[in-house]
Amino acid sequence: MIILVGSEKGGTGKTTIAVNLAAMCALAGKEILLVDTDRQESATTWATTRAVTRGEGESPQGPDIVCVAKTGKVGYDIDQLRSKFEIIIVDAGGRDSVELRQAMAVCDQMIIPVRPSQFDTWSLDKMASLARDVAERMGAKIEARVLLNATSTNPSVKEAEEVRGLLVTDYLDTFGVMVNQVGDRIAFRRAARDGLCVAELARNYSDPSAVDEMQRVYKEIFNENWSAATQKPNLALTKSARKA
Repeated sequence: MIILVGSEKGGTGKTTIAVNLAAMCALAGKEILLVDTDRQESATTWATTRAVTRGEGESPQGPDIVCVAKTGKVGYDIDQLRSKFEIIIVDAGGRDSVELRQAMAVCDQMIIPVRPSQFDTWSLDKMASLARDVAERMGAKIEARVLLNATSTNPSVKEAEEVRGLLVTDYLDTFGVMVNQVGDRIAFRRAARDGLCVAELARNYSDPSAVDEMQRVYKEIFNENWSAATQKPNLALTKSARKA
């Protein structure tokens, strides 16, 4: 399965979602490849940090992530790797690029992170146009869904619900909208610093809400509960994961 995490707009948290999904897949025992098509190579830096800290005997205690950086006409290469890995997660840069278009053409699912802001929702007009263009060239609709990301954790703030209503109304023919969403939590930034996903943070830094949100997103994408194949002492699991 090829999962594309991408958007035409930058700063929506694509790499954060991509690397957390990649690490969770690896922890679940899946053969996983992370493909970084963003010229900034943030996902590559995350994977390198993970490998270095692991080699030094520090966290993370989870498995290494195979990550390759590819630019240009990446579609053929990604599709050829389909038979070698159980899951391929593609992190595409925030602009209309040949890499994004090529990845859209070969992916099984596209996840489009969107922050609950007016600027992000305005950008979806361009993303919808891009999805229609690629679909027309391929002769098949792109299976794309919007993931509300970095939403307020304050229950009195209703921005996410307002944006969700807008998406359902204005983009029903182009995008689906994921049921689950991801909050703006410091745990994601702490995890990224050490090449981790939020489920691997040491217990004194762990945020059960962040882990639970990613578990729910994982289940919605892969249609299965997430659980780690090998649990480590510092692996943060919510009750739902331990019961799965």
